[in-house]
Amino acid sequence: MPGEAFLDAAWWPLTALAEALEALAGAHGLAPATPVDSAAGDNPPADELLNDWLHWAAARCDLEAVPVQTPVRELRAFMLHGAPAIVRLDRGCERGFLALTGQRGGQPLFLTPPGQRLRIRCETVEALLIRELVEPLQPEIVRVLDAAGITPTRRARVSTAMVCERIGGEPVGGLTLLRLPPGAAFTRQARQAGLHLRLSQIVGLFVLLYGAELWSWQLIGGATINGRLDWGWLAAWALLAFTMLPGRLLAGWVESLFALDFGRLLKARLLAGALALPPDAVKRRGVGAMIGQVMEAQALEGMALAGTFGVLVGMIELGFAAWVLRLGAAPVLHTALLALFAALTILLGLHFHRRIMAWTRQRLGLTDYLVEAMIGHRTRLAQERPPRRDATEDALQASYFGTAQQMDSATLQFGSGLGLAWNLLGLAALAPALAGAAPPGASALAISLGGLMLAQRALGGIGGGLSNLSRARFAWREVATIFRAGLRPERPGLPVDPRAPKSAVQGPVLEVRGLRYRHEGASTPVLQGVDLAIAAGDRILIEGPSGGGKSTLANVLTGLRPAQQGLLLLDGLDPPTLGDSWHARITAAPQFHENHILSGTLAFNLLMGRQWPPSEADLAEAHEVCEELGLGDLLRRMPGGLHQRVGETGWQLSHGERSRVFLARALLQRAAVTILDESFASLDPATMDRCLDTALKRAETLVVIAHP
Repeated sequence: MPGEAFLDAAWWPLTALAEALEALAGAHGLAPATPVDSAAGDNPPADELLNDWLHWAAARCDLEAVPVQTPVRELRAFMLHGAPAIVRLDRGCERGFLALTGQRGGQPLFLTPPGQRLRIRCETVEALLIRELVEPLQPEIVRVLDAAGITPTRRARVSTAMVCERIGGEPVGGLTLLRLPPGAAFTRQARQAGLHLRLSQIVGLFVLLYGAELWSWQLIGGATINGRLDWGWLAAWALLAFTMLPGRLLAGWVESLFALDFGRLLKARLLAGALALPPDAVKRRGVGAMIGQVMEAQALEGMALAGTFGVLVGMIELGFAAWVLRLGAAPVLHTALLALFAALTILLGLHFHRRIMAWTRQRLGLTDYLVEAMIGHRTRLAQERPPRRDATEDALQASYFGTAQQMDSATLQFGSGLGLAWNLLGLAALAPALAGAAPPGASALAISLGGLMLAQRALGGIGGGLSNLSRARFAWREVATIFRAGLRPERPGLPVDPRAPKSAVQGPVLEVRGLRYRHEGASTPVLQGVDLAIAAGDRILIEGPSGGGKSTLANVLTGLRPAQQGLLLLDGLDPPTLGDSWHARITAAPQFHENHILSGTLAFNLLMGRQWPPSEADLAEAHEVCEELGLGDLLRRMPGGLHQRVGETGWQLSHGERSRVFLARALLQRAAVTILDESFASLDPATMDRCLDTALKRAETLVVIAHP
């Protein structure tokens, strides 16, 4: 299908973007919770607000819109694996989109306005998306092809290769992924990712593999015992063996895909939960405890998957082992013994679980103590008596050693002891049959021995799986708070349409009435009966003594702490109504010790509150703000400029440079209200005047908190 004919069938104009979102959500089983306003086409968003509008509209469909870029050379992979997605594609002066809904037969599928799925060649869509990048290169490519004497039959292929070589690294924008937000129900996310189908495939493949393995035993064992081994039986056995090899590879591949998807969902949920934790809860935990949680979060994914698959495969093997033993020389005794050992495996697993829980608590306690001791090492050297320090550490080590010994003993019983006992008792169970009047034949004995070996492997697999699940259980206890913190409320606040005028409501832009806030554990509130009205364009200075509640007020106004009593209104709307967009419309630069430079580029640290990846206009404005704040010399010193990596492992910024980066980050967010909490405290007078002038010029409404 030619490109223009494809666009005629699959192109959605900007005025129908809301319908495209709803159609994509419905096609992928993501029914919209709240229909997007179909009248939105009468007032389409401007280009600079398009990402904000998509985020707002996707939130109304209970989805998350993630703008991304991809290099030209990876555009094909995006088309085949990026669905559902909205793809920006203009037709002349008309703005419009394509609705990517999947792939079939190695070609992408697009949803058309009538609701049909249209398959088109990847090359056709790529040509439409990169034509603005290709057109300037066409004259040069034609000259090279003519000079090289390339035949007409090869020109198209050679031209495509030259284009890919020249612009393969150029980014293609206008791509927006649609997905469930990390805070959605985890079972719903797993179902949407197809984890239940992959799990069914894994179970089916392992059942087939173990069935084929038993069949191969039957072929070679029966032929050997009956004395009729020939090339036909060997060929059948070899065919089964070679058939199982790709089957095992396929099972491992599906298992890896399951692990990747599960890990992706789990990490996204834990990240969302970590960002949603109350700041006070994080501070109370301390650095050492938080490092312990991070360690357990890393262990949770691997241990949970290894334990689940270990128990699952072990149960499949156990079922086959029971069936084989019933066909052997001592069916009753072996079946009863297998049931007994299955129960014993569970009991020993519970005993091992208790031991490993105690040991892991001791281990994480030592980690917490070590990290906190390292942070306060200089203070301890100066003030703590060495005998007291040594006595404390000796007691911790002795307690850990005793717990580790108990855990090692339980591990030995649960691992080697169980398998050895099964082999001995399984062989002993054959004695009554062998001593009977009619001893079993060689075939029955061979079947029993094979069943014993299969059962030993099954019990070992179940034991190993239960061991991993025990570790995963403790890891879950450590990270459950973070996981649950990422769960959205049942009725999350919906963001306000970004196309709505900022001053739609007459009156103050930010209004506070009867605000009250008390810290957890405190007897008296730090904020009581606060009334405040801030109009658009106001410049307000808040002064007060240390501990007077200035920073707490800033945290409540920005939504970092919930108001316990009183009314907060931003443009006439309260925080539950605005949802997360409250943070986008009122921002703050926290105090220096509560603000951070993240490991990444300077541009990312400046523009993280705006949009990422940034546009050229965003980068230009960030450079301009840095120059105004006196960071121009810093940019010229850094080899990468705005793209220089900073943070703990990157370019080290001075105290004053960090303060100005924090200030620039808040100003670049272009919020309706900007709060600066002691942002000028670490600056010299000349730099402070320069930064204050920049803040007064760039902030729409400014609140400055300072000591008197």
